[in-house]
Amino acid sequence: MTKVKFSARAFCKIILHATKYPHCAVNGVLLAKPSTSFSKEIEFVDVVPLFHICINLTPMAEIALMQIDELASSMGLTIAGYYAANENLRENTFEKAHHKISERIAINSNPSYLVVINNTKLSLDSDASVLKVSQISEGNIKHIEEGNVSLTPSEGACEALMVLQQKKAHQGLVDFDNHLDDISLDWMNAHLNKSIEEYI
Repeated sequence: MTKVKFSARAFCKIILHATKYPHCAVNGVLLAKPSTSFSKEIEFVDVVPLFHICINLTPMAEIALMQIDELASSMGLTIAGYYAANENLRENTFEKAHHKISERIAINSNPSYLVVINNTKLSLDSDASVLKVSQISEGNIKHIEEGNVSLTPSEGACEALMVLQQKKAHQGLVDFDNHLDDISLDWMNAHLNKSIEEYI
């Protein structure tokens, strides 16, 4: 069974993105170190928050994916998955709109991963159970059991998230929609990455 790990940076940024826009659906991409299709473990080391306004595969999404792929490659990383949180509190499944970007990612990454944020579990002390993970391989979607999804470091990631939420760090998170409004804003969130590292 595949084991899926999220670095503190990836975990915190996913949750902070959903926290910043609780009234909207949000999405983003997951970055990982390249691994073989035979590997039974993957670690998402970072994420890039994409949109909170129009989350479909639009020309802007295509541009975002090209820019992210170029930067990720220069860092020795690859786009290996997609995350989303639905605007409806009780909706914890992927809608058709989400599949368009995830299918685009799956073309270049096999397997690729889908992550849905379980809105009902979002809280100050959220842990790995708030992330529902599925694997896409050759068109087949397989759910990853909760016990095979973890954070690294486990306690450090949860503690960093709690501190960041208390300090309202989500207000400073930049997604691609924010960047399109003001291109001086950094969609890689270097300032936030630094804060996360400090709190681990």
